[in-house]
Amino acid sequence: MAEYMKFTHLHVHSYYSLMDGLNSPKELAQAALDAGQTAIAITDHGTLASHREMQIACKELGVKPILGVEAYISPTDRFDKSSKTDKSIQAYNHIILLAKNKIGLENINKLQEIAWNEGFYHKPRIDREILKEYSDGVIVLSGCLNGLISKCIERQEFSEAKLMLKDFKQTFGDDFYIEVQSHNPIEVNTKLLELADELNIKPVATGDAHFAKEADRILEEALLILSTSPKMDRDADFDMSRNMKNMLDRFNYLYPDRKISFQEYNLFIQSREEIEKDFNKSGIVRTDIYENTVNIANQIEEYDFYQGLDLLPVPKTNADEKLAEMAREGLESLDLAGDQKYLDRLEEELQVIKDKKFASYFLVIADMINWAKQNNIMVGPGRGSAAGSLVCYALGITEVDPIQYDLLFFRFINPERNDFPDIDTDFEDRRRKEVKDYLKKKFKHVASISTFTYFKDKGVVRDAARVFMVPLQEVNRALKPVDTFEDFMESPNTKEFRTKYPEVVWLAERLRGRIRSVGVHAAGVVVAKDDLRSYAPVESREDAQDKVSGRIPVVAYDMDTVADIGLIKLDALGLKTLSVISDTVNSIKNRYDKEIYLPEIPLNDPAVYQVLSEGYTKGVFQAEATPYTNLLMKMGVSTFEDLAASNALVRPGAMNTVGASYINRKHGTEAVQYVHDIMKPFTENTYGVIIYQEQVMQACVYLGGMSWSEADKVRKIIGKKKDAKEFDQFKEQFISGATAHITQKKAEALWHDFEAHAGYSFNRSHAVAYSMLSYWTAWLKHYYPLDFMFSILKNEGDKDARTEYLIEAKRLGLKVLLPHINESDIYFSLQKDSIRFGLAEVKFISDSIANKIIEKRPYANYADFIHKASVKGSGINSRAISALNAIGGAAFDDNLRDGKEKENYYEYLGIPTFNLDLPPRIKSQARPISEFDDLGAFVMFGMVKSIKRGTGWARVELVDETGAIGLFHNEQTPIETGQMYFILVGDNRIAKYVKVQDITPDSKNTFVDFLYRKEYDLAEKEYMVVDFTPYKTKAGKTMAHIVLSDKDKNLTRAIVFSSLYKIALAKMREGMKCQVIISKLDDGTLNIKEIK
Repeated sequence: MAEYMKFTHLHVHSYYSLMDGLNSPKELAQAALDAGQTAIAITDHGTLASHREMQIACKELGVKPILGVEAYISPTDRFDKSSKTDKSIQAYNHIILLAKNKIGLENINKLQEIAWNEGFYHKPRIDREILKEYSDGVIVLSGCLNGLISKCIERQEFSEAKLMLKDFKQTFGDDFYIEVQSHNPIEVNTKLLELADELNIKPVATGDAHFAKEADRILEEALLILSTSPKMDRDADFDMSRNMKNMLDRFNYLYPDRKISFQEYNLFIQSREEIEKDFNKSGIVRTDIYENTVNIANQIEEYDFYQGLDLLPVPKTNADEKLAEMAREGLESLDLAGDQKYLDRLEEELQVIKDKKFASYFLVIADMINWAKQNNIMVGPGRGSAAGSLVCYALGITEVDPIQYDLLFFRFINPERNDFPDIDTDFEDRRRKEVKDYLKKKFKHVASISTFTYFKDKGVVRDAARVFMVPLQEVNRALKPVDTFEDFMESPNTKEFRTKYPEVVWLAERLRGRIRSVGVHAAGVVVAKDDLRSYAPVESREDAQDKVSGRIPVVAYDMDTVADIGLIKLDALGLKTLSVISDTVNSIKNRYDKEIYLPEIPLNDPAVYQVLSEGYTKGVFQAEATPYTNLLMKMGVSTFEDLAASNALVRPGAMNTVGASYINRKHGTEAVQYVHDIMKPFTENTYGVIIYQEQVMQACVYLGGMSWSEADKVRKIIGKKKDAKEFDQFKEQFISGATAHITQKKAEALWHDFEAHAGYSFNRSHAVAYSMLSYWTAWLKHYYPLDFMFSILKNEGDKDARTEYLIEAKRLGLKVLLPHINESDIYFSLQKDSIRFGLAEVKFISDSIANKIIEKRPYANYADFIHKASVKGSGINSRAISALNAIGGAAFDDNLRDGKEKENYYEYLGIPTFNLDLPPRIKSQARPISEFDDLGAFVMFGMVKSIKRGTGWARVELVDETGAIGLFHNEQTPIETGQMYFILVGDNRIAKYVKVQDITPDSKNTFVDFLYRKEYDLAEKEYMVVDFTPYKTKAGKTMAHIVLSDKDKNLTRAIVFSSLYKIALAKMREGMKCQVIISKLDDGTLNIKEIK
């Protein structure tokens, strides 16, 4: 007899029970097999997301899967939210549902969808009413200690427990079981078994497994620490904890009061002998509780496993014919049908689409986009490789002519691969919901897609370090030079940390790849011709991009899983820039009676490129990010090809490789060279440098003699380095073909370049499409600055970012009017030739209050306003009135401004109280606050939001469009709030500072001189002293903090010990050149070892 006939686990949690269950379904199935069992259930908390992964794992291992869920059930009904007002009432209990067969699985899917929608309150809840309605094929276990029956027993409500049990038995008959667990209180188990015998209900033993093996217990405890974030014991000594060899002892020492711990319970996949031993210890000695688990396992029928289905909605007519008809008509409307190369390209693409059976997909996408355009919803010009398709251009899916820009269809669809193409589409972010609503109305069976985030890269190291309370400063220092977990494990820069904290490495390695959280795909929705619940579980989530709909339907699987089933993802992204463009175009139409159709504006305007090259990029799509602005100033853009190239070169790492050569060749400081004349047509626009993935493909085809399908495979293999064998095969094929034109040495060198630059080469189709958005926004800003900046402000919800745009509006000479109760709309508005603040832009005034103020106007005077606001139910509270008075928003003859309002402009409106008229190259030297590091020296630029003072110190809060940071200065700091400063930071302290208005080219300030300089005239190994700040130690010794700059303005922060202080004072004052030897202390601090 097989071992599993002795016992089967029916209550099991995987890592889909978020931050509670530890293991993957495969690890659990393997653990069951290792324990001599050939069946296992999966019952995650309130979700069926693990089902497909469990089916795949069990099939691979030869284990029978039992698909189920630990559902949440309301003790009253699924609509009851009594616990919201009465904390003594429990909102939900637990109950185990197992699918006996296909019908049972469909019913559990339906129950869970109802739970996530109708019953959601803290958790997805069902009730007994719908459980009865969808009972067919469902096996029910009464639940754990938090189950309905166990809770009745705990409360001594035995009659109520008996009534409930009879009700369940009447509904489910022999498919209802009473569940007992060895870690339950003995009195609860005793009563459960007593009721089971009395009512003739079969009992089952369950393990409530949360981890696979007993050896995983430490990992489970670490996971629970991360999940519940317990407070560390104040009296715990970190160094003492490091000496504890037993990890559990260490956790108990650091976190003695943690709310959840499983360390006393055997919640792993136990063998029959192990679980029976635990029950025997608790006084439960009977065998039927194990045998009944086997009886359940034997009843489970095989479930359907869907794969590769064709679930897209199909038109009533032939999809291929309909697509061809629409594409040909589209080409004609573009006035391109008379050009043979366009006709040939269109027919070639249509044939590939037909062969791949993709026509329905294109029709659904085209339908969605055309509906949006017909309803005046701004749609982006394209995104990703779809911009390389002429069919997409002809259908209006994109606004990019792929032939004009030499874009490749085979980068979009590879005829030799079966995966669906990916057409990503951008819509106005505020109207994306309308697009999704249209899809639901037309196709009915529509849902978003889940995303899962995993423990990985630097994050998992941070998490592991947090469990052991490793000082954050040490963690930050170790992780600063690395990006991935592999970098962390291999980098010499992290060796000291890894050696010091091997336990962090141990834990991080074992947490990697486990699920950490779940969310909603930013763009993906699936559309099906049938009920989605027949193929995948449907839940609900809150969509961060949709503030109106509340919880939206979401398939519980990720995009790869839904694609494997045959549910095709449509990508509908919300892009704020499109809302800005839409508002700008509408404003131009309203103010000037002028229609602007952006796809028709010329892309060769020198004035637009001059503005970009000078760095005036605030508000320009993508280009306003500091690294992008710096790149545009460095390279100088004069054509659309330059702009597209910048989109590729700004990517991480690109500037240090292909970017430098590109810029040098563009500026004529490096000769333009081509490997062979064959490559000139497709690399001429990039000065012979390969910066696009398409160029790699073209080289493979035209130089290497490969097919387009093979070239696309090369692109993917090089980019991901997936299969070494296939990699070598294509390398040999390329070199063999290329040597017909160039030497083998050159061919090998070119292939090496492909490999070396694979991580940096970019999708040209995407670069062209997104560069159109950059150009359009730059063009609108240049020619219609008032309308554009109004639209930017109207659509910007972040106060700190809005401050930056107010600065830009002032630089452009635009008039921005303060809010007033008689003049302002709810949000920003245009009034003649000025931008007026909206009432809801004022701190403490909500949209609702702003509406109430507007409804009750006009106001004859302040007394009239107060009278109307004082009426009961006016909706205008005293805090809103105070806020208006703080900035003069309710000023009348009987409530005059007192002149102090300006001090409140930043706090209440985000208006900076300074002038800003600086060359962008000065600002470009500043590091964004989001990239702040508490080590080293660098320049920052931002608004001083607040200053908190303590004994001997002041904490200055600096903000920019990327965030906020606290920097330390002396207690009597003269720095002022509401002002904008350039600040020289040295190891989290303010070394130098200067107000923006004090920055002039003729300033004698060494810091201002540093900002204006392009470089210093220094010899090798020579430094310029930018800052010299003496300070006294507690022992009374005089030392100094210094900041040094090399020739290229790279900054170094170090300390001067008292032994060298006098020499330093003589040779290292600010503005002096010096030669020094710098060494590093054990804690990483740099110090001046010798002054020459």
